[in-house]
Amino acid sequence: MGAATTSTSKPTGLLGQRSAVGCLLGVWLLSVVTQGYIIVPASVLPIISTEFAIPSSTAVLVVSATPGAWALTNFAFGVGIDTFGDVASIIAAVFTVVGAALLSWWAGSNQFFWLLILARIIAGAGIGIIWTASANVVGQIFTTDTRGTALGVFTTSAPAGFALGQIVTPAIAQGYSWAATFLVVAAGSLLALGLFWISLWNVELRDRESAENVFQNFWEVLGSRPVRFGCAMAFAAYSLYLFMNSWMPTYLAENFEVSLALGGLLSALFPAVGIVSRAGGGYVSDRALGQRRLPVLRASFLVALPVTVLVAYATSVRLIAVLLIVAGFVIQLTFGIVYSYVQESVPPDMSGTALSLLGTAGVAGAFSAPLVAGALIRVTDAYATAFGYAVAIAVFGLGLAWFGPESGT
Repeated sequence: MGAATTSTSKPTGLLGQRSAVGCLLGVWLLSVVTQGYIIVPASVLPIISTEFAIPSSTAVLVVSATPGAWALTNFAFGVGIDTFGDVASIIAAVFTVVGAALLSWWAGSNQFFWLLILARIIAGAGIGIIWTASANVVGQIFTTDTRGTALGVFTTSAPAGFALGQIVTPAIAQGYSWAATFLVVAAGSLLALGLFWISLWNVELRDRESAENVFQNFWEVLGSRPVRFGCAMAFAAYSLYLFMNSWMPTYLAENFEVSLALGGLLSALFPAVGIVSRAGGGYVSDRALGQRRLPVLRASFLVALPVTVLVAYATSVRLIAVLLIVAGFVIQLTFGIVYSYVQESVPPDMSGTALSLLGTAGVAGAFSAPLVAGALIRVTDAYATAFGYAVAIAVFGLGLAWFGPESGT
């Protein structure tokens, strides 16, 4: 089995394509579990710092290692996806993540910091494959009038996984050990893989183009202006997303004297609202805007900019909670949209390469933002400069969305 293909007589409407919806649910559940692995350490960074006797700015490497590996390996493995097919790539990647999760549990339980980093790097490569191959399947099995909505729904798996990780990890840490969360990830990944396999029974798949064609298509994909703009906007959006997700629990604990459990719960508001906004952005773009993508992207960054400033200056935990809901909603409007934006700008046989480039750019932002913020906090001994960096990223994203070309041009 390889990439999904569109049929010649698909029913219109998202729910009218039942087989495709079943497959969407399968990859969504698989992505929820594996995306949750990425954020597991963020809500317990103070515990990790204490157990390993390292500062928070070093401990945050545990968070950044996974998206960093995703960013560095995504294009190379994207070529592999185009060569071996989506399903085979997903299966191999899931077993890789399961092995890495077990190693993460052992290294975390026995306080082997650099072995934990290595395990998180290995998992990052596998999670990148799962995400890219799954997005490619979803983007091709739905018709043009529902693609934005379907990809928006798929990308809600990330905030669902992040929110679950932010909530569950402190609870497990309190009752058992924070590292035990990795065992939950391993078991959940295997269960989700089984459900995904069942969902494939009624979905028609076709073979991939040859690897030779994939390499030849690379420069054509890179030459597309919407692809370049889409990748840059993904970098900005994911930078804002991971900055908030990785540092807010520690920021709240250090500046507002809230517990890690409460800090994790409040921080979970940020990704959780993406479950609505990611799908909603795609639906609005498909139905109200006639498949135009840029208006949603512009609105996202336009609102995210002042909200990020307000979070930095807020002195009330309740106000921050409200602002995190707003910020999480508007920032995540971009995620489903940008996948449609890029995929619609290249021929179908180049979509794997295009989405791999997009994933590399987006996860590069996810990898770099926590590290840059940590370095700024360490040097200045204050969070103001870290928030300043986030504001600059929001300005950058707004400029791209404002002057970028519409998809397909």
